[in-house]
Amino acid sequence: MAPLKQILLVLIITEFSLVMAQELDHDLTLEKKSVVILSGRNDKDPESVTRRITNIVSSKAVELGRFNIIDRSQIESILSEQKLQLSGIVDEDQIVEIGNIAAADEAILVKIITFGQRGVPPKKKPPEKDEEENEYDDNLLEWIIKESVNAVIDKKLEDVERHPNNIQTIIQAEVRLLNIESGSSKNSFRISATHTGGNKTSSLNRALNKFDWQIGRNLREFYMIASEVIEKNGNNITILAGNDMGLEEGTIFEVNSPGREKKYMDRLVTLPGKPRALAILTKIGKNTSRARIVRQWKKVKEGHRANEMIYDPTTTDLAIKINGHPVLNLTGKLWLNPFKKIAGSLTGQLGLLKDTREENNIFYGLGWEAKMNVIDRGKFQLSIGTHLPLNFTTRTDDDNNLVSMIFFNPSINLTGSIILQRKSDVFIGLHYVTNDNIITDWNYSETEEKEDGTEETGYYEAIWDLAKGPPQLNTAGFYISIGLRFFDY
Repeated sequence: MAPLKQILLVLIITEFSLVMAQELDHDLTLEKKSVVILSGRNDKDPESVTRRITNIVSSKAVELGRFNIIDRSQIESILSEQKLQLSGIVDEDQIVEIGNIAAADEAILVKIITFGQRGVPPKKKPPEKDEEENEYDDNLLEWIIKESVNAVIDKKLEDVERHPNNIQTIIQAEVRLLNIESGSSKNSFRISATHTGGNKTSSLNRALNKFDWQIGRNLREFYMIASEVIEKNGNNITILAGNDMGLEEGTIFEVNSPGREKKYMDRLVTLPGKPRALAILTKIGKNTSRARIVRQWKKVKEGHRANEMIYDPTTTDLAIKINGHPVLNLTGKLWLNPFKKIAGSLTGQLGLLKDTREENNIFYGLGWEAKMNVIDRGKFQLSIGTHLPLNFTTRTDDDNNLVSMIFFNPSINLTGSIILQRKSDVFIGLHYVTNDNIITDWNYSETEEKEDGTEETGYYEAIWDLAKGPPQLNTAGFYISIGLRFFDY
């Protein structure tokens, strides 16, 4: 009897494990979603705007790799077998009925909100002034004859396109995701495009081309990938999704702890998991993908969820930079792709800089910075990079003229950052400015009025006391910066 009890116990545990696995995996993205795509108007002309936009939506959905598209020919075949046909206008009720017949999971309905084409006059350069342009020597009779002739011409050309080679096309459409079971709308987005130029066909094609990126980005929101961490090795994880779901290298996932169930007022509710890390896909397999953790504020384990992010995070740095010279520099940076191997940012800075006369000069500038991570250990990261700023500074010369100078002072940077919270870091940087490259010397501008009444601006060298000489700037040397980094996602 003992062996029999052991066998029964093993079977019970196995069955319980399978049930638990099914409960844990029911909301993971494990297979493609079957979708039927129809336009709001049953237009049989394949070149119509409605059909062409519907075809664009269908092709972009296929490119994403996470939808099984039931195309129009399949639908017509199914309807033919059922001895049914599409009505002139496809509404939500009909598309739900078609979706059920075609065994689709969901339905996408494309509706044209606005479509119009008209010729517009091409832009013309303003005519040059003529000394006699204000002289009007036509008498009243000539004016009446001209207006009469123009009225007759306008009447004859009433239905004729006057600008056939400068057509303005305006298109607005709505793409809606419908639940097949309930018929209710789950999600939707609007797309719009305009183009002016060329004939009607050319203008329409150019406008339609502008839909591609809008549709592709928004369709991803209709079916976000929800996966699971099935393996963790150091800073790398493996998730349960790959080519089978159309994933691409560089896609970012947020890793969360599993949700947990809680009883609240006699009702069992599921509390969402808490975010723990961000990971970027580095290698795509058939049905699994390797990802590198690029930001981790809590420990990641096997079994944690990995949810796809639609928009790549951006990062904003705010810092104060100082050095042994009397220099105070407030710097702001916007990193558009902070988790790429080599990241780039737009920079802006404002500060005070003392010259050789011991006088403060206000300076401001714009630039570009690139960096690469060299150490990534949990909550600590170390990066090296270079900053290329173009600066503008002003002061008054010895003749009380407001003078300015443009200078370029590139730097090499070493920055260490520590994660504080999910969306914020503190960082300390060491910077070495190699030298000052003066683009323009101190100069000022004056505007003078010419004899003909026009104005002319002249640029002149600054005037300095010969004994003192012109003030020099010196930004070369080592700097230390401290600041905060904020993530937006």
